Amino acid sequence: MAVFDAILSLITLPAIVLGFIACVGLLLQKKAAGDVFKGTLKTILGQLIIGVGITALIGALSPIQVFFEKGIPSGGFETFVTYDEAVVGAVQTANLANLGAEIAWTMLFGYVVHILVSRFTKHHYIYLTGHMIWVQAGAFALLFHSFGFATPVVVALASIVDGFYLTLAPALAQPVMRLITGSDEIAFGHGQTLLNMLGAWAGKLVGKPEDSAEKIEIKESFSFLRDMSVSISIIMLLVAFIGAGLALSQIGVAGFQEQISGGQNWVVYTLLTALNFTAGVLVLLQGVRMLISEITPAFKGIAEKLIPGAKPALDCPVIYPYAPNSLIFGLISGTIGQVAGMVVLALIGWPVPLPSMIAAFFASGAGAIFGNATGGRKGAWLGGFLWGFVGWLLISFAYKFQVFGDLSALGAVGLGFTIPDAIVPGIAIWGIAKLFGL
Repeated sequence: MAVFDAILSLITLPAIVLGFIACVGLLLQKKAAGDVFKGTLKTILGQLIIGVGITALIGALSPIQVFFEKGIPSGGFETFVTYDEAVVGAVQTANLANLGAEIAWTMLFGYVVHILVSRFTKHHYIYLTGHMIWVQAGAFALLFHSFGFATPVVVALASIVDGFYLTLAPALAQPVMRLITGSDEIAFGHGQTLLNMLGAWAGKLVGKPEDSAEKIEIKESFSFLRDMSVSISIIMLLVAFIGAGLALSQIGVAGFQEQISGGQNWVVYTLLTALNFTAGVLVLLQGVRMLISEITPAFKGIAEKLIPGAKPALDCPVIYPYAPNSLIFGLISGTIGQVAGMVVLALIGWPVPLPSMIAAFFASGAGAIFGNATGGRKGAWLGGFLWGFVGWLLISFAYKFQVFGDLSALGAVGLGFTIPDAIVPGIAIWGIAKLFGL
C-alpha cells in the first residue's frame, strides 16, 4: 500500500505528468535513448523551475496582499480574499459531505472526458496546466454539489462540464494565441480565458494591432527600462510601497513590524519584497523557455500518433516572453481596474474582494497581452483594466449569491473563486438550476 501511495503521489505531480508526456512523444518518434532521457529530464526541470518561480512570486505577492488587507479598512462592508487554490484546498481539507472525494473523482473523469472530446472532435488540444485542472474540477464539483445531488450524479455532471471546458477553452483562445506567438504550436490553458478574450474583443474596438505596446520607443536616457527586470522592479517597488503606506496609515510602524515584517524595518522589508518578486519572474521565465523548447517538439509524437494535430494548452506564463511591455501595462491597469471595481461594489453594498497582486500580474497581465494582440497599446491598457474591473464584479456576484454553495460552511472561510472560466459557466448553470427550483 505504501508503494502504491508513493506511485499515486508521483504521477499526480504536474512536472512528472509533463515529463511522461514528453517521454511518450519522443518514444513515438523513435528518438535515441539519450535524446528521450534528455528531453524528458529537461521537461521535468523546466516545469519544476516554473514552480520555483511561481513560489517565489507568490511568496513576494503575499506580503503585498497583506499590506492592502491591513491598509484598507472594511468601512462597514464585507470583504473577502479571492484565491482559487485556497478555496479548493480548504474544501478538500475539510472534506465535508464527501466533497474531497467528489473533487478527486471529477478531476480524474473530467480529464478522461477531455481526452475523448479532443480525440473525436475537431478541437485537438491537450490541457496541461496541472493546478488549473485541479481548480476547475474543484469548482465544477462544488457547483453541482450545491444542488444537493448524490455523489455519483455530482461526479458525472461535473466531469462532463469539466471535460468539455478543458477542450473548448483552448480552442476559443487559439486565434488570438496565433497572433501573440506568431505560430500555431502551443495553446492557452488557464482558467482566465474568457476575460482574456474579452480584452481581445475590446482591443479590436479601440486600437490597431500594428500599434503594439512592444514597439514603444524609449528615449536613450530611459533605455534601461527596456530591460524587463528593471522595469518590473520599478513597478513592483511602486506597488509595494503604496501598499505599505496604506498599511502604515492604519497600524503604524510598530504594528507593521509586529504584524507583517516580523520585526524587520518596514522600508527594508518592502524593498526586498518587491525585488524578490522580480527575481521570481526571471526564474519563472527561464523555466518557461526550457519547458517550451522541450515539450513542443516532444509533443509532435503524440499529435501525430494519438491525437492527430493536437496542441499542448499551457499555463499563462508561456505568453509573457512574447509581450513583456503589455504584461507591465496589464499589471498597472489591472490594479486600477480592481480598485474601480471595489469602489462600485462598496457603493452598491456587495461583498468586496480585496486587491490581489497575483490576479493583477498573472491575469490582468495576460489580458493585456491578448488586448495588445488585437488592439495594440490601447488594447493592452483596456484588456488589463477590464480583467480587473469585470473580474471583481464577477467574483463578488459568485460570492454574494453563493453560486458554488456556502464556501465558508464548507471550510473555505472568507475565500472566493477568481477564475472566470469557472465563475461564468457556474453562474449560467446556477441560474438554470434556480429556474428549476434547485
